[in-house]
Amino acid sequence: MIETLLAPQITGEKSIPIPPKLRVVLIVCLAMATVLTSCWLTLWLFMALVVYLWRRSDLSAKQTIKRLLAMDCLILFTVALIPFSVPGEPLFSILSFTATKEGGLMAMMILLKANIVMVTVMALCEGVDALTLGKALVELGVSRRFALLMQFTVRYIGLLYLEFHRLRQSMRVRGFKARNSMHTWRSYGYLFGMLLVRSFDRADRISQAMKCRGFRGHFLSHERLPVTKREYAHFAAYLSLISLIFCTSLSSFNV
Repeated sequence: MIETLLAPQITGEKSIPIPPKLRVVLIVCLAMATVLTSCWLTLWLFMALVVYLWRRSDLSAKQTIKRLLAMDCLILFTVALIPFSVPGEPLFSILSFTATKEGGLMAMMILLKANIVMVTVMALCEGVDALTLGKALVELGVSRRFALLMQFTVRYIGLLYLEFHRLRQSMRVRGFKARNSMHTWRSYGYLFGMLLVRSFDRADRISQAMKCRGFRGHFLSHERLPVTKREYAHFAAYLSLISLIFCTSLSSFNV
């Protein structure tokens, strides 16, 4: 996601014709509706909707799968414990721990919800850079300091990674090979210490450069594109579809 937010704004032919601030609202609404429902039919309908949104974006299947796998690996360890902590009909046992059918279904539902929300964020944030997203958050009433913090975080995570890569390459040129030894751990300590020192030095230079350019707590920008009726119509259509799908969880289809 970082490389997407760092990239310049893209307007593809297949992109969704909704301005950034309304995309943020759409993400929040769809995420809340997904989290609040406990109906499998509703979740699969939401999945169909986000797949359609993904098809309308310029994301490739390789990018999407790579990002989903990165997220799933983080939450898989937590989700894997749920079948052993929820009471119900036993399925299997590992040592003295018993997994239940209800716990397994709950774990699968949580994993499905997480992937729906992730695909939604990827699809609707595709083509929106960090600066544009920060402006959208400010227009929606989010604190300007929070928007600036988000922009700087996205921008400098990439720079820190490049700095780490340069330091790591310099260690390899000098013949460093990672081993389970005190020399290896000491070298990694020096590496992260140097990265921290260079980060503080870069932050000081950036702060001085921004002050010289008249920075007063916000970026100067005269761009403020009005939202057209067509964009409002698309937003209202997607919002209505989300509401209609969510209503299925309140109907007799709920299982």
